[in-house]
Amino acid sequence: MFTIPENAVTATIHTDDATQPFYAIPFRMSPVKTHIPKGTTLMVLGRDESGDWLEGVVILDKSLVHGWISAQATRNIMAEGRLIKPEALPTSNYAYNSVREMYDATRYQKTLRGYAGIRVYFRFMLIFALITTAIGGVAGVLFIQESSDIISKFLIGAGIGGAIGFGIGWIPAFVPMARDEKFQLADARFKALEHIRRAKKRDVTPLESQADLEKATTAMAGRVK
Repeated sequence: MFTIPENAVTATIHTDDATQPFYAIPFRMSPVKTHIPKGTTLMVLGRDESGDWLEGVVILDKSLVHGWISAQATRNIMAEGRLIKPEALPTSNYAYNSVREMYDATRYQKTLRGYAGIRVYFRFMLIFALITTAIGGVAGVLFIQESSDIISKFLIGAGIGGAIGFGIGWIPAFVPMARDEKFQLADARFKALEHIRRAKKRDVTPLESQADLEKATTAMAGRVK
């Protein structure tokens, strides 16, 4: 029979739904390990880099289930009788996740980094191409001599300018992408996860007995700010 240790950092599952998905890793695309009923006490073991997800363990059907849950689906994170914010929790080292789950976590975060970069990259490419198209159109009107039709001159120049813009725009596009705050944040989180994954020496730290649970909650309590 499992019991919640006195020194455990806890939170209460609180959503509009009767249950809340408990994920294998802190990404909604990851497998759901179980569904936690509303009002269940979560023993918090850490958070992700963003603070949007909480790592924890719950007692369900007389067994321990480890997983991740959205911080928004919880209320009243308590440590030693005081209410704390997710930012006060230590960042998880994924000790209770398998090597495969860690690989999936880094893969998903790499995808999010890619989305953040592509968003800025193609926006810059489009703006750059529009500028070169406009410049090309004006240059066509001023310098193309073969046609007396101003519209034809503009269209020819704009076509050349647009082609040049798309042809070379991908080179300077890397500069705003690398400086974008959202990309930098996604990149930092990916590198942090990759560092943890490479440093992982064993598949999973045991979390099967009451002694394992007390050891985990004690370690957690000592790391809370």
